[in-house]
Amino acid sequence: MSLSRRQFFGHFWGGKKNEAQRSVRMRALETYVRTNLLPYDFAISAQQEADLFSAVRSLMAQASDDDLFAFTMRVRIEEMVRAKLDPWREDSLNQDRAHRNKEIRESAIDYVQHFLTLEATDTMIDQLRSRFEVTGAETLQSVLEDRIREWLAGMDEKLLLNYDVFTVKDLVFSQLRSWC
Repeated sequence: MSLSRRQFFGHFWGGKKNEAQRSVRMRALETYVRTNLLPYDFAISAQQEADLFSAVRSLMAQASDDDLFAFTMRVRIEEMVRAKLDPWREDSLNQDRAHRNKEIRESAIDYVQHFLTLEATDTMIDQLRSRFEVTGAETLQSVLEDRIREWLAGMDEKLLLNYDVFTVKDLVFSQLRSWC
């Protein structure tokens, strides 16, 4: 089938694109999303990835030829991907912070025994026994662990993020010394 002059020159001047050209452009933009816009600082689930690419495909399918083949389509895709990823990234960061704080709190309890066996003097132990009204060493350790657990539970999350599982030892020791 021969082409009319209008059809022939229309292809050069950016006339109406056929489905094959649109399909190639859409695959190229999907590849751009996959290689340049997917996050590297956190993992997204398969469902989130499917949701993201569904939204990208929908945006491209609704676009006119001029919009689909223009540079601004990449900008629109980037904005949409960012709008989808930002809440997921924030959720991931919050989960990481919560997990880290939980680890710090759990490791802090172990330092009570360390304090009682290696750091505390007899005078300090006697002061702690009288303050918390306990007699046995095991009872004192249990009471102090409970108090440290309560104290850490009331601590600001942001303050706790300044420590890790090793440096929280200094924080616990200073609190235990303040109770002597």
